[in-house]
Amino acid sequence: MKIEVESNRISLSPNINNDAMISNEVLDDVIDQLKQQLLFGDNTSFLVSGYRGAGKTTLVSRLKNSLTKEKIIFVNLNFSKYEKHTLVLRKLIRELYLSLEDSGKLKNIQNRELVDQIQLLYDHTFFEISSYSSLSNSKAYSLQIDNTIELKKLLKKIFPIIALVLSSVNLGIGILPFIINHINIIMLLGSFVWFLVDSVEINKKFQKTKTVSEESTRKSLYDDEIADYHLKDILERLSEEGIKTVFVFDELDKIDNEQEMESLISDLKPMLLSNLATFIVISGQKLYYKLLTSNILDDSLMTSIFSRNIHVPLASDYELEKVFDSFIKEKSDKKNEIIKIYRNSLILNSNRTLRRFINLALQDLRWEGSKSYLEIDEENEVIYKTDTKILEILSKIIEEKIDTLEYEEGVRDFLTYQLYIWIKKMKLKGSTYFTLDEIFNFEEDFSDIYPLWYKVELNDLCNSMAVELTLGKLLEKKEDNKTEEAFYRWTNQAEIKTTGIQNDISNSKIKFLEEMITIEKYAREILDDLNLLEENKKINLVNLITLLIQKEIISERWLNENYSNLFKLSNKIRHGDNLSMEEVDTIVSNRNRIVMMINELIEGYCYYILNNYLTNYDYTVTSNGKILINNSTYEIDIIAKSESKHDILFEIFYRNATSSQDISRISRLIDLLSSYNNDSHKFNKLVIFWFAKDGGRKAFDHFKDRVYKITDKYESGIKDNIYMFYASEYRTNFNTARMKAYLDKVL
Repeated sequence: MKIEVESNRISLSPNINNDAMISNEVLDDVIDQLKQQLLFGDNTSFLVSGYRGAGKTTLVSRLKNSLTKEKIIFVNLNFSKYEKHTLVLRKLIRELYLSLEDSGKLKNIQNRELVDQIQLLYDHTFFEISSYSSLSNSKAYSLQIDNTIELKKLLKKIFPIIALVLSSVNLGIGILPFIINHINIIMLLGSFVWFLVDSVEINKKFQKTKTVSEESTRKSLYDDEIADYHLKDILERLSEEGIKTVFVFDELDKIDNEQEMESLISDLKPMLLSNLATFIVISGQKLYYKLLTSNILDDSLMTSIFSRNIHVPLASDYELEKVFDSFIKEKSDKKNEIIKIYRNSLILNSNRTLRRFINLALQDLRWEGSKSYLEIDEENEVIYKTDTKILEILSKIIEEKIDTLEYEEGVRDFLTYQLYIWIKKMKLKGSTYFTLDEIFNFEEDFSDIYPLWYKVELNDLCNSMAVELTLGKLLEKKEDNKTEEAFYRWTNQAEIKTTGIQNDISNSKIKFLEEMITIEKYAREILDDLNLLEENKKINLVNLITLLIQKEIISERWLNENYSNLFKLSNKIRHGDNLSMEEVDTIVSNRNRIVMMINELIEGYCYYILNNYLTNYDYTVTSNGKILINNSTYEIDIIAKSESKHDILFEIFYRNATSSQDISRISRLIDLLSSYNNDSHKFNKLVIFWFAKDGGRKAFDHFKDRVYKITDKYESGIKDNIYMFYASEYRTNFNTARMKAYLDKVL
């Protein structure tokens, strides 16, 4: 079977405008905050974490593309292996120059001396460049004596003396008559003598000189320390030019050796803390685990470097469904059942990572001329159906046992990812029997760099998955009577294609007690709100549970042995009694059950109020109600149906924080509401009841903003019929009067 697709949309490129990518909406706030930090804040260092293929590099690319018109330069460096500081420094210098040149910002720098400095430092990373300069200093001592005799001047001075002598001689012997008689000869001789006197100059000179000279020569050098100095100087001068520099260190998650990764971070530490640029370090989960565990380590390197961690979450099933639908050219193909289960198989085998999902789709891409198709092997229909059932089971476990935990999103991703890994390991067993220890063994599966956290949670998840797969008739179970060990094997109905934080026992006891106290508190407040408690009468938890069961707010199983043991353990902790190791294990392994008990209690209360109130308006109210759309059944927490009025869908949230899964869940509900309206030809309503512990208002407001952004894409009939009720605004979560007043608004 072939379906035509738009091949250009099967891409991870940030330039592909894929409106179906809900993860874009989830990360919009993160990108906006980073933009403001880069534009107006000080330089700092960020860690971007997430599983490989989750979209970390795409996130940073989107940030870069949103700032192309600003005076911000992004310098990208990839690290697929550990490199010495010398090579890293050369890379930094080269990429800084090339990024400035490629972006056109180099020619816009006003200080041309700075441009020359950047160019020279860049050249130094390729060639050994030497420049010489000399400095000389000379001292001279001189002695000089001049003696010059000029005959003409001398004759002028002695002429009066000669005239006097001649006059005296003439008086005595009468020489004048002789001169007159020989005047011609005398004039001839006199002219010749005068010529000689006027032309001849006698010069006598004596000179003595002594000189002392000093000279020094300088040669330019290049080494790591000098290059580091010049690089920092350039960054500082770029800042003076108004240009901010952002270094992006990518692919650190490809450095598998932990010590090498730490060495690289340590080498970069002076630069990361220099405040001369902003640094975005893109890494996988390993560095994220290091950051989490660093909070309990003395003088940790990680906490001193990164001011903030930005986690890119795994994609949800809903997001990947939308991405897949965006590939398909003909809308009618989206409703084809085999295409849906093929899509689900891709989602399961992608481990919820977008890159792997894209790559799996590309494996089935075929071309006919200029047209592209996804080729779906219809002979694998049973395999696709099995994968679809497995995906539904995993989604249920994630929603009930992971999303309800108040862990950081990165931790929830870690727990979620293991489910998909375990499924792959189970598939590799083929038709042979296997034990759960073969599927999950914490000590063997995780090295020291992975969290020792949540070992019990992982065990509980693995066991829950085996139970759910068995109930779904995908696994069969047998037990060895001698060893009491359980063995599992895929059934004939399953067609398989084989292709931080320590769990401190005392903290577990405290958390367990807090949650049990919350159950008792909520049970008492509910009964008090419904006027079912006698005034000033003290009632223990078991009696409170009994009253709630009598009013059909909760089910009778709350009094079975498993629940009763939890209540007894709660009393033992309150009274300070010692617990056995078996009891401690019971506490740790039942944490998820307690969270589910709180959810069940709140949903039971909501159903009680809604059922009693809406029946007065001819509504039929059903808990865990089902609606049928296009031959597919969907489950809603509570649904109120009416023959003559619009129907009302109710979803109950018990949260203190929001997650990407919550956004995906509400997106799916809004889609469901739109389809339900079209199918029923009515303007039905969706009402969200948000219950939270103290301090949950901020999370609710954030969730509300995200919901309104999502509804902007829908027709006004959808947006106007979505209501959100915050139940923790006053003294208690439970206030029938407020709920009824809000229902009046809805009606």
